Amino acid sequence: MRFTSAISALTDGPDAVRDVIEQTTAGLADPGDGSSHSDAGGADATFVLAFSSGHHPDLWDTFASRLRTAFPLATSLGCTAEGTIGDGRELERQASVSLLAGSLPGVDFRPFRVTQDTLDDDEWVDRLGPADGDPTFLVLGDPFSLDVRRFLSGTQESHPGRPVIGGMASGAHQPGDNRLLADGAVHADGLVGVAITGDVAVDSVVSQGCRPIGEHYVVTQGEANILRGLRNQPAMKVLQEVASGLPPQEQSLLQHGIFVGCAIDEYRSSFARGDFLIHSIVHADPETGTLAISGEVRPGTTVQFHVRDADSADEDLREMLARVSSGVGSGGDDPSYAGAALFSCNGRGTRMWDTPGHDVGVLRTSAGAVPVAGFFCAGELGPIGGRNFIHGYTASVALFRPRTG
Repeated sequence: MRFTSAISALTDGPDAVRDVIEQTTAGLADPGDGSSHSDAGGADATFVLAFSSGHHPDLWDTFASRLRTAFPLATSLGCTAEGTIGDGRELERQASVSLLAGSLPGVDFRPFRVTQDTLDDDEWVDRLGPADGDPTFLVLGDPFSLDVRRFLSGTQESHPGRPVIGGMASGAHQPGDNRLLADGAVHADGLVGVAITGDVAVDSVVSQGCRPIGEHYVVTQGEANILRGLRNQPAMKVLQEVASGLPPQEQSLLQHGIFVGCAIDEYRSSFARGDFLIHSIVHADPETGTLAISGEVRPGTTVQFHVRDADSADEDLREMLARVSSGVGSGGDDPSYAGAALFSCNGRGTRMWDTPGHDVGVLRTSAGAVPVAGFFCAGELGPIGGRNFIHGYTASVALFRPRTG
């Protein structure tokens, strides 16, 4: 299993496409052991992941054609983006193209496309393939034309426990301007993806960028998205007690907002990072003491308040990556990852940190200098507690390694 990645900031779209293809075909042709180059290059590739930012949508017809020529045996997946990630760099809000190409013997890539209309057809799940193959899904969607939550709910029923990792295209400001690539075909709406099975393990990391504060509480009153009572007291009163109990140096974090984390499994005896799905507080009513959040809540749910800032987001990503790395490999050794896909919120990057390249830098520090490609998303997809969700301000990562050997 081998990957190579490239990124180009050339302002001419076709030139940028040619640039990344030349870099990746050369990378695949290089055996990496000091011996002579292989003649195969792109012919060895079985999967390519492509993204573009700041170029006209029509570039994707050229991009798809050139990918087919350069990588004739590869299943392709890609989309338009606000910014791209590749080869250790993050290029935000500028013209760029990134590409990840991999040769994965013994791994099957089953491409699929779903539209809003086909979501009404129960047979759409057949396109994902059988559940008994333990697939991992890489998915890219158009936020203007598809209810991705409904898609995720359907996959939970048809393929329970199987991870869905990816993001929503962010290159367009109006319907019809995004482009999605799947197996050589270019689309302007819906959702595209690949079901990955065979001799590959895809480890997922979902870093929601938050840090818990205070204790966790059981919801005593709540319905829909309204959080009314915690420990039989008004929810807003409990929040005020938590905030006033923070050390002075931490109270400054409250200006960045307070979030509610809802436990995925309320039956756990203890909770830690990664056990909560983070929701923003969209309204607080001082008269009733209720909090309206961006997700659903019900009595019996365990919740904990969280804060988010640059330091918390950095700490969370490092901890989540370290947790995954320590859970694989043998004898506690670091896993040997071959490549990675990184889906980062467009609210991260230099909108959160002073210098560019934060998420990809932390990833390569934690997992090694693996080839990586990705983009800045309008919503990130990834599993929490064995269930898949769409997130915000999140970094969702897919790390590839051989299942055997």
